[in-house]
Amino acid sequence: MELLDKFKDLINEHFITEHDIAFYEKELGVKPKYLSKLSKKHNVSPPCQLLLQKQIEHSQHLLLTTSKTVKEIAFAMNFEDPYYFSRIFKNKTGISPTAYRQNK
Repeated sequence: MELLDKFKDLINEHFITEHDIAFYEKELGVKPKYLSKLSKKHNVSPPCQLLLQKQIEHSQHLLLTTSKTVKEIAFAMNFEDPYYFSRIFKNKTGISPTAYRQNK
């Protein structure tokens, strides 16, 4: 479980710039897919879901506390395609980034 805690710490540090789980595996010195197996063993969300959840939470914070456009937030979160960002956001929250901002 200690390794998963270190993984979560790395996510908190690099979630904006690093979207690839391979980066985290390399930083932790583990083989590919090891974090997935470890997550499953401890009944924790898969690594990609933990990373995505952190990105969504930060995006929600930015939507509520800044006047940046959704496009600007997508680029600030290191998403190359704002439409992809919006689709992911809606998929995870149930509403679009614009609707999320308007509803809060």
